[in-house]
Amino acid sequence: MCRMQIATFNQNFNNIRSNKKMSYSPTFGYRSAFSRQLDVVLDKQRVCKKDVSNLTSAFNDFVLKHFNSQRLLGAGFHGRVYKIDDKYAFKLPNLTADLFFFENIPKKKFGALKTYYGESVANFTHAKILKNVSSCGIHTQAGIPQKLLASLLPDDAQAYYENIYLPKFAAVPQRAFDAIAKDFDTLNKMGRGFNNYTFDFKNPNNFVLVGNTLRITDEISSTCIKNPNSIAEMLSVFLEKMNIETFAPYSDGAVPARRQLLKKIILAGMKCNLDFGDCPADKIIWNNIIENLCNLKVSSGSVMNTLKSMRKIVPEQKLRLKLTSDYLDNILSK
Repeated sequence: MCRMQIATFNQNFNNIRSNKKMSYSPTFGYRSAFSRQLDVVLDKQRVCKKDVSNLTSAFNDFVLKHFNSQRLLGAGFHGRVYKIDDKYAFKLPNLTADLFFFENIPKKKFGALKTYYGESVANFTHAKILKNVSSCGIHTQAGIPQKLLASLLPDDAQAYYENIYLPKFAAVPQRAFDAIAKDFDTLNKMGRGFNNYTFDFKNPNNFVLVGNTLRITDEISSTCIKNPNSIAEMLSVFLEKMNIETFAPYSDGAVPARRQLLKKIILAGMKCNLDFGDCPADKIIWNNIIENLCNLKVSSGSVMNTLKSMRKIVPEQKLRLKLTSDYLDNILSK
């Protein structure tokens, strides 16, 4: 794309976002009858037969009257998420259903995670009620949003990734990356032996920017891998994957934003003592990002070895982060 084409594309995309925002405006600031009924039950922390009947009726009534494609917030491997109101959303599997019956209020398992919005607060047959990841209705998914991808030609999709997604996420404050790195560490520590937990890194859309904060959606899975939530996985999500099916190609114009993201992710990982990722697949991620996408004049192996040595030799966090930042500035400037 030439500069004029990119400018036109950016303007058209902003117009689309503005129109979508306007279409949601009637729902801002209100709570649906279903949400109000659900909050009553959640506050009681118990469910009686009347509650089961009322919630079943209220949810089905909401779906019958208000369910449409304009409420789609995101789509992924495990299903699609739709907005209910400012507080809640609901998730459907990729198979549809006509009726939904209330099942239970699940015990909260991942409440210690501050940036995670994928845990259900109530379960219905074929549907899960979730906290709405963005009460204001405006959020930006990492990579290319699935619902936008379907309407873009390949060149326009890459233009969106390089000219809208990458610069926007590169400008996100360091504290936002620190917060999700902390949740990576918390989730790693919840594992025991061969029973560990991992965020869904297959789809970059599961990581969402709301204001100046990053939030994580979709389901948490079990794995036998120890400490699976690593720096390598974070790098792959934000720098390597355009969508669930496509890896990003190298582009001269994308290098500055990629380098900014690289520094913030590594600093967050160093702050929270995340594993670097040492399996062969992780080393391929490091190699692709360091030597290809970010076009650094150092090997990925030397970067990892330097960071590991720094973590081992400098136990004091503040000094270690300062030395890490200085080292990254040095290799990123060449």
